[in-house]
Amino acid sequence: MIKPRTVYTATLSEHSLTLPQGFTGTVQARTEVAIAFQVSGRILKRHVDSGQVVEIGELLFSLDPKKFEQNLEAAKAQLTAAEAELMFAEANLTRDSTLAEQNSISRRVFEASLLSKRAAQAQKQAAQAKLRQAEIALDHTSLTATRPGIMVNVTAVPDQVVTMGQSLGILADTRELEVEVFLPRSAYPPSEALAHIDDVLIPLKLREIAGAANERSRTWRARYQVESSASELKLGSLVRVSVAIADSPTKVFSVPLTALDERGDGAQIWQIVDQQAQPQSVAVLSVTPVSAQIQGQGLKTGDRVIALGTHLLVPGMPVKEYAQ
Repeated sequence: MIKPRTVYTATLSEHSLTLPQGFTGTVQARTEVAIAFQVSGRILKRHVDSGQVVEIGELLFSLDPKKFEQNLEAAKAQLTAAEAELMFAEANLTRDSTLAEQNSISRRVFEASLLSKRAAQAQKQAAQAKLRQAEIALDHTSLTATRPGIMVNVTAVPDQVVTMGQSLGILADTRELEVEVFLPRSAYPPSEALAHIDDVLIPLKLREIAGAANERSRTWRARYQVESSASELKLGSLVRVSVAIADSPTKVFSVPLTALDERGDGAQIWQIVDQQAQPQSVAVLSVTPVSAQIQGQGLKTGDRVIALGTHLLVPGMPVKEYAQ
């Protein structure tokens, strides 16, 4: 018969969890637009660099316009030819219309002239559309800022061949700044917060929260919009964010740190059930040098847990509580 192992135990006590009130947040722009050409070509000149402040309409990049200018000239020539073809068809139709009234030509010949005019009109319309496309393509060889902001991650360089839609950099709109912060999974982000810049307090309002807490980091991602002009905030800078988080509605218990066993996939504690050691999975909310604050299904105040030597235990091991 296996001799029971003597173990020391501790009593679960309910704990009022106080989460840290300060977290680190990152200043970000609410709107970040990828800068890209609407046509493909070779970059002739780059007019901006990363970190540069730009205004609406400011020139950012230029493509080599030679190919687009040639396409425009070709479209103009096609339109001229289509217009000449239409004039010729109209003249033939006028002549055949007079002859048809005099019964000098058949109805079939007249209808053929009428169809020729309609075909010439369609060709002219197609040529006009191609001309408009060529003009628009030439205009798109100059890429300008559609909003004010700061250029971020500008990577394109002159002589680089780029395709339509290829990102050349990011334009961050600085008119609307936000602070992104990650909060503990056990605490749902509050609707308001404060950002600390030296001795200045900047009010924040919750705008967006992730649909679910991150399973790896066990945090909520929240974005708070800045409620003032806040000229002290700089894009990409780190700020201290203060939040008021209510205590968790689920009971939280405190156990000695030595009672915590993290050998498996997650944290667990050990209880004595029918004179045997049995593990109980728990969620660790916070720790101190001597204790851990936990949550677990079925736990209640007064339960006794094994406080020492948990690394030696296996499920079902006979144990005997040390007489205290």
